[in-house]
Amino acid sequence: MHLRLRPATEADLDALIAILNTTIPWLRERGLDQWYGIPWHAAELAPGVAAGIVYLATDDDGPAATMTLDPEPDPEFWTVADDPHSALYLTHFAVDRGRGGQGIGTWMIDQALHRAAARGKRSVRLDAWKTNPGLQDYYRGQGFRHVRTMEVPGRGSGALFERPVPRVPASSTVDSSRPV
Repeated sequence: MHLRLRPATEADLDALIAILNTTIPWLRERGLDQWYGIPWHAAELAPGVAAGIVYLATDDDGPAATMTLDPEPDPEFWTVADDPHSALYLTHFAVDRGRGGQGIGTWMIDQALHRAAARGKRSVRLDAWKTNPGLQDYYRGQGFRHVRTMEVPGRGSGALFERPVPRVPASSTVDSSRPV
């Protein structure tokens, strides 16, 4: 498998939504309430697509995964004491469930880290679902450390994680197309 990662376009919205929505029944089958079982809609991703912060991973078989790398922190989770602009924030991250177990998630996280480093950021941060210990273990296994868990009314996420970025030379470019 040879994945390529690129900024998503408006023409990709259906593929992005399809990837995110394949996760909902998979979560439900495991008794998890993540995303409250509510399907995603294009209007939720369109602003990020227009801003160039939503990415789509594809290979010869088509769309495989998506993620958003937001330079803006969620102010309900990340405080001034966290130096919030020192990181990129990984959100809307999903691998098409028909493609799970192939190392695509690890590759996507690697791409996020390299993009953060290329932008001079010190870390990649995310907020994981509080009631999904398997997801939290996944991120720990990917080298993220748990920072804290926030209780924000009406929010299911709030388990905050961070991973430092690797040092890359200033002249280095991000390899967005390589085998997994």
